Amino acid sequence: MRTFIFLTFCSVFSLTPNAVLSQNFKIFIDADKIITIDELFKLISDQTDYKFIYQDGLFKDYPKAQLKKGTINANDLLKNSIANSKLNFEIINGNTIVIKEQEDTSDSSLKNQQENEITGVILDSEGIPIPGANVVEVGSGVGVMTDFDGKFTLTLQTKKPKIKVSFVGYATLEVNIGSKRHYELILETNTEALDDVVVVGFGKQKEASLVSAVSTVKGEQLRMPNRSLSNNLAGQIPGLIAIQRSGEPGYDNSEFWIRGISSFAGGTGPLVLVDGIPRSLNDIDPDEIQTFTLLKDAAATAVYGAEGANGVILITSKRGVNQKTVISYRGEYGVSEPTRLPEFVGAGDFMRLYNEALFNEGSAPMYSDELIARHESGQDPDLYPDVNWLNLLSDYSTSTRHTLNFRGGGEKAKFFISGSYFNQGGIFQQNSLADYNNNIGLNRYNLRSNVDFDVSPTTLLSVDLSGQYLETNYPGVGSTTIFQRMTIAPPNLFPMVFSDGTNAGHPVPSGNRVNPYNLLMESGYSKEWRSSTQSKVALVQDLDVITQGLSAKGVVSYDSYSLYTTSRTKTPAQYVASGRDLNGNLVLNQVVNEVPFGEPAEGNSGEKRIYLEASVNYNRSFNEKHDVGGMLLYYQKETQLHNQALAFRKQAYVGRGTYLYDNRYSLEVNFGITGSETFADGNRFGLFPAMGVAWLVDNEAFWKDSGISKVINGLKLRYSIGRTGNDDTGGERFLYRSSFNNAGGYPIGIGSNGGLNSIGGLVEGRFSAPGLTWEIEDKRNYGLDIDLFSNRINLQLNYFDNTRSSILLQRRTVSEAAGLRQAPWQNFGEVSNKGFDGSLMARENFGDFTVSLRGNLTYAKNKILEYDEVPQLYDWMNVTGTSLRTANLYVAERLYDREDFDINVAPDGTETFELKEGYAVSSLGGNIRPGDIKYVDLNGDGEINQFDQSRQIAKPSVPELIYGFGLNVDYKGFYANIFFQGAGSVSTVLGGSNGQGFHPFTWGVQETSIRKAALNRWSQDNPSQDVMFPRLRTSNFFHNTVASTWWLRDASFLRLKNVEIGYNFSKNLLDKLSLTSGRFYVMGNNLHVWDKIKMWDPEIGNENAGMNYPLSRNVTFGLELKL
Repeated sequence: MRTFIFLTFCSVFSLTPNAVLSQNFKIFIDADKIITIDELFKLISDQTDYKFIYQDGLFKDYPKAQLKKGTINANDLLKNSIANSKLNFEIINGNTIVIKEQEDTSDSSLKNQQENEITGVILDSEGIPIPGANVVEVGSGVGVMTDFDGKFTLTLQTKKPKIKVSFVGYATLEVNIGSKRHYELILETNTEALDDVVVVGFGKQKEASLVSAVSTVKGEQLRMPNRSLSNNLAGQIPGLIAIQRSGEPGYDNSEFWIRGISSFAGGTGPLVLVDGIPRSLNDIDPDEIQTFTLLKDAAATAVYGAEGANGVILITSKRGVNQKTVISYRGEYGVSEPTRLPEFVGAGDFMRLYNEALFNEGSAPMYSDELIARHESGQDPDLYPDVNWLNLLSDYSTSTRHTLNFRGGGEKAKFFISGSYFNQGGIFQQNSLADYNNNIGLNRYNLRSNVDFDVSPTTLLSVDLSGQYLETNYPGVGSTTIFQRMTIAPPNLFPMVFSDGTNAGHPVPSGNRVNPYNLLMESGYSKEWRSSTQSKVALVQDLDVITQGLSAKGVVSYDSYSLYTTSRTKTPAQYVASGRDLNGNLVLNQVVNEVPFGEPAEGNSGEKRIYLEASVNYNRSFNEKHDVGGMLLYYQKETQLHNQALAFRKQAYVGRGTYLYDNRYSLEVNFGITGSETFADGNRFGLFPAMGVAWLVDNEAFWKDSGISKVINGLKLRYSIGRTGNDDTGGERFLYRSSFNNAGGYPIGIGSNGGLNSIGGLVEGRFSAPGLTWEIEDKRNYGLDIDLFSNRINLQLNYFDNTRSSILLQRRTVSEAAGLRQAPWQNFGEVSNKGFDGSLMARENFGDFTVSLRGNLTYAKNKILEYDEVPQLYDWMNVTGTSLRTANLYVAERLYDREDFDINVAPDGTETFELKEGYAVSSLGGNIRPGDIKYVDLNGDGEINQFDQSRQIAKPSVPELIYGFGLNVDYKGFYANIFFQGAGSVSTVLGGSNGQGFHPFTWGVQETSIRKAALNRWSQDNPSQDVMFPRLRTSNFFHNTVASTWWLRDASFLRLKNVEIGYNFSKNLLDKLSLTSGRFYVMGNNLHVWDKIKMWDPEIGNENAGMNYPLSRNVTFGLELKL
């Protein structure tokens, strides 16, 4: 018998471990640890008056208890750490607890026991088994603990069984038991059980004390079949706006912003930190990510000083845990095709439309009906081609991903090691005869090793190493250029290649007048090799010897990046066919001479980054009601580019103080002091303070005692205010200094040739700006967190009000009389940015069904309050008062019809048109005719000119609204997930500012391909207002192609972003394969989009009139195994 104190018997009570300790003692856990049950009882005994007596060796076969640093109620710690079903607890003399095994008095037969028996495995959100978790049947109280592999077997006692699963640090899970006999259950981290922490700037913080606007998702939520992580973000996280403009492998990164755009001059992208170090997020493998966190308000970002105005993204990679090694493998194979390609008319319609354009201009047709018929017949495609270039030169592409992870550790060391390979091909056709790859091909290799060493009980050493290697192949001519040429090559001028294998060329080769087949198949190749090596060493020293809760941390990081490129290009001999000889052979004439492969053109670049950080941290609880935290930190960093003599350098000082009273009232004050080389000595350092408060209403006594707490079990109100900065000038350095350039020459005297004598000299280039400082953003945030129905529904809402001022820009409105050769830099301009973001999560179990819903929404509306512009004559011309990135448009009223003109008919039937009196005259060029666009004369001066352009009509080209919502369903091992992502309050102008490459024949008949949408046009036979295109012209008719509301479109869309259907392996199969878990799945990405543009993917916008490399629709097959 093991005894901690002398036992005196007075009175005896029989208890369950759910209510062993009658007093609400708090147990302090000084560090994350795994201890035996014996050590657990000693921990409770050392910090309370309770003592435990039990048979020696009673718990020798029990799994160890996994504890997290923090405080926890002693009763909760006890009930979550030992089994409920086979122990009796007796309390003697008020504070002595005797623990004995229950005797088996059941009369149930073995057969009944087997019929009511269920098995299962308990995993965390990463799929790692949880040993020692409690699995208890609700009602009967019968329960067991999971073994070292997280597995359990439980005999049910009730008719409609329900089990409750719990473990220290995780949210309790209740599951209705149906007909299924094996369960794989996931426990989510509990933000209350152990005063759980969330990732914030330069550390972690207790969730209860959090006052700022922070959004976090787990890495597995971002796992989609893409190379770039940025393409997986839109609609996933409240506060993030992301748009993907291109699908070209290697150059398909999305643009993204936190809570919209607040500057029209400086940088607008957020600061991205991976494990606290500034790094790119695009080539991180999602399987390496533990959490992805957005810091959105001043209370969260002010610690980053002059780099925090645009928000901050914190990516935390996975780390090792104290458990047996878990090996995880994921393999995927996918097939891709463009989400949407432009559709073009055939040769026959193309020639008819050009004849119509000639007719509209009073000219004779170019193509006879006989010639058109020959092209449409397909009898001689060499002489009379009818080519759909996109269909012939594009193909589906494939992708492959393999990931292998090792995660585990022991008492002294823990590790996470990951390796992955990703391959992606392009959509172009492959030249099977070439001895090189003319298509796009991307291969990426990732490696990560995160190792933590407990050097001593008070010292933790972390060593992180990671690397990415990216090898990419491209055609000899840029992929975007090839795709554009495929969309503008005429269908009737030349074939893809002559039937005898001879390369066909454009009859008049130059510029855009090329055969895209030759560009793709015969132009050579380009290769890129990108590599990065990233390292980080961190040392954390517990300083409890000085005072409890004090610690120090040091970090050093070294990253290197390199890029090497090589290309070899050539041009094949190209011919045109003028007919056939008497033998039927093609008569070919050479139009382009062959240029063979030359010497490789090579290039390289690189950079290195060094980061140093030192901090002192303090976190301590007093009297179970006062939680105090503090941090003082210093960091410096430098980036050395290969082509810069001096490195880019910054240094900063950071401070934070937090106070939480009785888990009800929270206060946080922090600051960042940033020093930037961009500014002069007197302005080099800036102070950026912030503060926030929070009220945890649900912890108030009046709330707990009210009936509403049964519905709203969690309620938190937050408010923050503060100032952040932005010193991003787009790479411009030392703006406080003037620069000088060599001048072309000063005229001095008469030269020998009788002209002015020119003498070289220096002129001032950039004008010094010694008073320049960073942009300033003042932020306010109002937040609300609600938990409903025992955490079945979670709602988070934020309203923000930000103002960006002192915007860094060059003053373009400075008079030429000032004598400056370059616009001076100045802090000028102001933008307000207001909106809201929120998220909703709901989950419920219905017998064998588990259903969860999630959704989030972000709306950010900016307004320019001050802008560098000359005073405008009319309000509608002002940039001030509009939103950033909105188009300046003429206002289209309708199309002119014949009633708008005085028409004179010549004897030969030719008509001439003159606008009737009272109509505004267009100064945009050309002769106006019926079918042309009629614009509104906004200022009423009788002329359509620049004074009739308005900036107050269009929505911005970047969405003001981003949202996403999804549904997850699990049933007996099968599961299905569906996720939609959408954008709203966004517009685009078809064809951009002048319609080049979009409007029919804007580049003439020899370098134009007509989209099918052009069939819906105004004509003599169809003089309708309900058409897409005005009357056709043979060249760019600027009056019709200028940016106007005629071409303005709502670019909102709803995308079926992701669908996944899978099956989790059964227990029998897992046992046979010696696996902990396994699943097979099929995933679809970018499957469909609903929008109003129709001609190309709306997310591309108006970039090159839809001629960008398209986005991809993917179907992926995957297998995931863990052992």
